Amino acid sequence: MLLLAAAFLVAFVLLLYMVSPLISPKPLALPGAHVVVTGGSSGIGKCIAIECYKQGAFITLVARNEDKLLQAKKEIEKHSINDKQVVLCISVDVSQDYSQVENVIKQAQEKLGPVDMLVNCAGMSLSGKFEDLEVSTFERLMSVNYLGSVYPSRAVITTMKERRVGRIVFVSSQAGQLGLFGFTAYSSSKFAIRGLAEALQMEVKPYNVYVTVAYPPDTDTPGFAEENKTKPLETRLISETVSVCKPEQVAKQIVKDAIQGNFNSSIGSDGYMLSSLTCGMAPVTSITEGLQQLFHTKSRFRTSLGKSEGLTAPGSNQLGQVAAPPVTQDAAPPSRGPHSTRPRPGAPERHHCSTLVFLNCRPTWHGNPQWLPSTTEVVTMGLFRTIALFYLGSFDSIVRRCMMQRAKSEVADKTA
Repeated sequence: MLLLAAAFLVAFVLLLYMVSPLISPKPLALPGAHVVVTGGSSGIGKCIAIECYKQGAFITLVARNEDKLLQAKKEIEKHSINDKQVVLCISVDVSQDYSQVENVIKQAQEKLGPVDMLVNCAGMSLSGKFEDLEVSTFERLMSVNYLGSVYPSRAVITTMKERRVGRIVFVSSQAGQLGLFGFTAYSSSKFAIRGLAEALQMEVKPYNVYVTVAYPPDTDTPGFAEENKTKPLETRLISETVSVCKPEQVAKQIVKDAIQGNFNSSIGSDGYMLSSLTCGMAPVTSITEGLQQLFHTKSRFRTSLGKSEGLTAPGSNQLGQVAAPPVTQDAAPPSRGPHSTRPRPGAPERHHCSTLVFLNCRPTWHGNPQWLPSTTEVVTMGLFRTIALFYLGSFDSIVRRCMMQRAKSEVADKTA
């Protein structure tokens, strides 16, 4: 029996491997493609431009500082693979005026052709305690990090849909998956990008246009160095719990995922764990990606449903428990035939399964939970949650320790 089960599993995996390329998007060919990179004058954006240029793409760099743009242009041109490749530089603030952004995108398309890939990498980070941050900081970060991605995407999306080809990349952050101390302004602007990306993906997928959201960790860039100058002690100590990535490593992964049309792009084991824990209802672009998320997502869903003992109304309550339709006194009872599913007199009402969770439903004749997660699912989800709680617990201890140190310093100052 075990041998038969193992053979069936191997056959199933092989079948998925064969079918997956038919479901996944066709990879985007970068040789000769036009790639626009906002925030491309430095950091991750510049490295993404270099990576695409190495693969034969034509590049349009968009940023505010003309001097940095020209310097980045010279650096990128060193990696050309043929004489036809071009690097075009355009100076504009992508977060201020949509009409300006639209005009520069038109100029770029007139010179280098329609945009095949847009990489929204323009962004900034300012950290501080919520009550210490000026309201203008929230407005500024939302403008740069969110609207700075909306405007360029809006400028290219119509042409991509008409051509039935395109990739749009949004560079978020791990702080866009997990809210951290000191990042109330920054995290909220990066969380907003995911909502935009998920909704946009649903709109453009029928047109063979695919969206990728990248969640890079702390990366050794000029922006990161500038961010560290104003970080609260708690935020800095939390950041130091993980290593800083190289921008070249991050860029290679983002470009790879964008070419394949993957919705999520994460870097390293921490990034994989965060993406798995926070996948939610994010789009899935391949069977293999879906299988990676299956265990923990299904386990979390069924575990929460398994807490239900008295489902009495349609819809769902605040715990996400799906309820069965209510039984009214006026409803005509079904006939009692030999195959009737109506319970015997005196037996508890049998609950019906919602079509949404039909495969997860295990109906019973008693008042026990209607959805029973398997042991494997409970263990898998428990492992993920334990790791997550360990991380969060370590961050909480850092915050408490800093708070205690400040309290001691204040007492010492008063007594001095």
